Amino acid sequence: MIGVVLAGGGSRRFGQDKALYQFPNQSVNNAQLAVDKLTILCDEVLVSASSRNVDALTEQFVHSANINVIVDQPPFVQNGPLSGLYAVACRFDQPQDFLTLAVDYPLVSVDVLSTLANHANCYARTPVADHYTLAHMTLDHAQLRDFLLLDDYRLSYFITEVQRCNPIAFANAELFINYNTPEVTRHAD
Repeated sequence: MIGVVLAGGGSRRFGQDKALYQFPNQSVNNAQLAVDKLTILCDEVLVSASSRNVDALTEQFVHSANINVIVDQPPFVQNGPLSGLYAVACRFDQPQDFLTLAVDYPLVSVDVLSTLANHANCYARTPVADHYTLAHMTLDHAQLRDFLLLDDYRLSYFITEVQRCNPIAFANAELFINYNTPEVTRHAD
């Protein structure tokens, strides 16, 4: 299983790069936190970066074994998480098993990721929301390319209808707070 850190978002609502952001109560930034969690479960971790943060993330992980930073691959550039997953899947000739974690979920525990890792083709669900960027799936780059050629970039649709992933229910919704706006961040500090 290969870990995937989704760190290429635009962070428009957040106001600064979420991957490089470090909360006052954290000893590392969000990208490092996600990588640290995934390396416990995965032999290799790929960090899907944007053109804005690829240099900083590459520098951050340059000396880290089995951690590689990648950017979106044409023709699917800057179209959300599916662009990042496409770039990751393009690295492999055969379908691969991926465990994904977006950087805007700093409270997600290794136990949550382990639960996802132990179920094939699944994503996280809490009583209040579905969390499609927290998923475990077998992905083939040709299948994803064919889907993206339809100009459909909805991760939710791809995961539920194309990949046929099933939700795994987690009761503690507080672990799944998506730190997407500065207001949420202030409550976390």
